[in-house]
This record gives sequence, structure tokens and C-alpha cells, in this order.
Amino acid sequence: MRVPSNVSRPGWLRFFAGIMLGSILGWVFFLFQYGQIYDGMIVTRIQQDLKIETLQERIDQLISEQKSQNEDNQKKLTIQQIEVHFTSESRLDLDQLTIYEIRQNILSELAYLERKDIESVHHTKELLIRTIENKIFTVEDKRYQVKINEVYLFTTLHLYAEIQLDST
Repeated sequence: MRVPSNVSRPGWLRFFAGIMLGSILGWVFFLFQYGQIYDGMIVTRIQQDLKIETLQERIDQLISEQKSQNEDNQKKLTIQQIEVHFTSESRLDLDQLTIYEIRQNILSELAYLERKDIESVHHTKELLIRTIENKIFTVEDKRYQVKINEVYLFTTLHLYAEIQLDST
């Protein structure tokens, strides 16, 4: 038995050879382009990683600076406002004008505290409480004393007090 030769039709041989050669050239071209794109992506990724690292270091630096500035500013905080709240308004049946006058008298006594450093006010808190409690407030021929229950210090000084009729 004999294997038939394809010499009789050289056109088919050229056609198949062209398909094989085109496939090989296409594959090489694909690999070359893929390699170029992949190299570009690697370079871009490395640049982005370096940029992220430097930005992260900058963020950490800014956060630490912000924390130190906040600590410094918190040490320098001052009292901006004074508020007086009464807890015994309903028990004594005082009218709003009397309560307002007592509140204004207390605020005038504490006016020197505004714009003072919170730390210094905290150190003199007991003196502040005694000053208000020992003062007798006279409104419409009646004498009242104030007992301080709670004091909250921050940029606003909150005083929670109880109004009592003076027993003397």
C-alpha cells in the first residue's frame, strides 16, 4: 500500500501552510502586545503603590499633628457661657420673674468667670460653690438662698441649683 502524495494539488498545501504561518504570527503578535500591556500595568501599579505609601505616611503625620494641636487647644479652652438651672422651681411655687431675678443675680456674681481658663475655674470650683451658697438674694422683700447641687465645666459652665427660702 502506498501513501498518496499531495503533490498533485499544491494550492491546498499553500493554503494550509498560510493558515499555520498566520496562526503562529498572530499568536506571537498577541503575546507581544499582551506583554507590553502587562509591563505597563506593572509600572502603573508600582507607581500607585509608592504614591499610596507616601500619602498614607502624610495622613499619619497630619493625624498626629492634629492630635497634638487638639490637646494644646483643649488645655487653652475658656468658659464662653454660664447657664443656671434650678431644680426646685415647682416645690416653692415661685413665679417666673422671681426665678429670673435670682438667675440674673447669680449670673452677675459669676460674670468674672467668662473668658477664664477652664482649668483655673476647675481649681477654684469649691470657692465658687461656697460664694454662691453663702450669698443671700433678696427679691420682693423675700430672702432666698441657693444650694448648688451639680457643676459641669466645659466651654459652658452649667450650674444645677436648688432655691431655698432663707431661714434667718
